[in-house]
Amino acid sequence: MTQAEIEDANELIRSAVAMRRERQAAGKPHDEWYDVSPAVTTTPSIDPKSQGYEVDGDDSESCCDGGQCHPRSLGEGVIRSGVHPTSQKFFDLCERLKEMHASKSSDYGCPSGNDPLANIRNGAAFVGIEPWKGAMVRLSDKVTRLATFNATGRLGHEGVVDTCLDLASYSLLALLLYEEEHGGTAER
Repeated sequence: MTQAEIEDANELIRSAVAMRRERQAAGKPHDEWYDVSPAVTTTPSIDPKSQGYEVDGDDSESCCDGGQCHPRSLGEGVIRSGVHPTSQKFFDLCERLKEMHASKSSDYGCPSGNDPLANIRNGAAFVGIEPWKGAMVRLSDKVTRLATFNATGRLGHEGVVDTCLDLASYSLLALLLYEEEHGGTAER
């Protein structure tokens, strides 16, 4: 990406966040927090320095102090007062997990639809274990799937990306169920 493309993308993100905050503060429902009109194809280029950000570096430096990170490419600068691009990708994956959970919840809920974890609870009850351990069994299935991919280089159905997302999700669900069983936030 060029510096101008990065700046344009940052401006789109800033606009989306501002829109979400305004609509959330106004009490709008979740599905109205974002504008779903066709994507904007051009945006004004904004200089990060004019927005109060310090931009670090030239093309030859590493993005992190001491050269411990990946080198920058295509003239990308790191906005020191902002979020590191790798951390942003992590945050984006967390958002993707939230969206996946919301999407799958209705599929796995009990017949009344009141418990998005009914499948885990019912499976655990069926074999006589605690629900958090039931989530750990499903987590183990995902680890086994990744071990198969590691050994063979292929998977027949669910891909590596979906498997990793499910693995992260089951880990969080196991923690949620563990804490639920132990009366809130459990000792770590």
